[in-house]
Amino acid sequence: MKILLSFSLVFLLLLGACTKDTRSIDLNVSAVAALYTPADSQYIKLNPAANISQTFQWQQAQAEDGSLVLYEVAFDQVGGDFSHPFYSTVSDGKGVQNTLTLTHGDLNKIASLGGADFFERKKFIWTVFSSKGTNRVKAKVFRVIDLERPAGFAVLPSSIYLTGSATEAGTNLSAALPMKQISSGEFEIYTKLTAGTYHFVDATTGAPKAYYLDSSAGVLEMKEGGEASFTGADKVMRIRLSFNNVNGSLAEVKSVQLWYCAANSFWCSLPYVAGGVWRYNGFTIAYVSMPWGFEDRYKYKMIINDGTGDKDQWLNYSSNDSPGQDGQYPGTQAYKTINFDANNSSQWDWSWKFDKTYLPQGSVADFWISLKATDPAYTQNYQKE
Repeated sequence: MKILLSFSLVFLLLLGACTKDTRSIDLNVSAVAALYTPADSQYIKLNPAANISQTFQWQQAQAEDGSLVLYEVAFDQVGGDFSHPFYSTVSDGKGVQNTLTLTHGDLNKIASLGGADFFERKKFIWTVFSSKGTNRVKAKVFRVIDLERPAGFAVLPSSIYLTGSATEAGTNLSAALPMKQISSGEFEIYTKLTAGTYHFVDATTGAPKAYYLDSSAGVLEMKEGGEASFTGADKVMRIRLSFNNVNGSLAEVKSVQLWYCAANSFWCSLPYVAGGVWRYNGFTIAYVSMPWGFEDRYKYKMIINDGTGDKDQWLNYSSNDSPGQDGQYPGTQAYKTINFDANNSSQWDWSWKFDKTYLPQGSVADFWISLKATDPAYTQNYQKE
């Protein structure tokens, strides 16, 4: 009898454990009731070259269960109902904040997507969607925004080159330095400038179109023809051009250092060589011994100054945790590719790992960072001497 009772008790307990939780998930969320900024029908004469920002702000919505609400801002044509907005984006903080910060460059792109041509002034409407899970609710109100686009380039170049007496390649047009296209109409190059002049061209033969950066209005505005001057000591620079926003930027790359995670310090600084490459030769490997063996994690830090002070730019692996690399040297291009977006400064995370079978304790190696415009991707590399 006791055995039967025991089996019955176990059966009831298992039955209870397998009972499906039928509690409903509350997806109810309120609509945004008020829009704060910009004011209704606000007129904005766009000046992308000046890097000005416009903040969109609205009243917070409420989830019925008190949980997190996500926001999306949508733009539509005047007379539209936002069922098919021509542009939408999540709010600041990956959709969490009740604000959206857009540069004049962003607004210029939005106006273009909405059909506004260069120099054209056009009105659009905007509103906010609040959401929780699959439930997405349109705000009770919308506003008009009046945008005027500036001049621009009707045809975006597919290739851009740097040339001039201030550049590494000199004035020989056929040797002009290619810039990397990072997106449509956006280019960059890491290179050294010396005292002299420089400009940009869209081809290395014939009579190419030429462009330069003009700072006379207090911003680096792109213009056709002419050239810019570089004065003072030699500097390694990151130069960026935006044909979408008709502007550019200059930033000095002051150093690149190799960070060894276990030591919580830098192993060495990599001197700039040429052509977008920093390299240190002849470093003796000194791994730190851990209970699990020699620690193999490392990453790099770049110090860059865009005129507003020195800033750390960490060069990271593509994710928070790299797979082991023993027996994998030289590794794939995807593994060696530099992640600029994470910019993670922690001691251990977002780091690469050495192949310790290829690079054992006490071996001597060369390390280099390649930010060549002609490379398929920016990479970090090492090689045993």
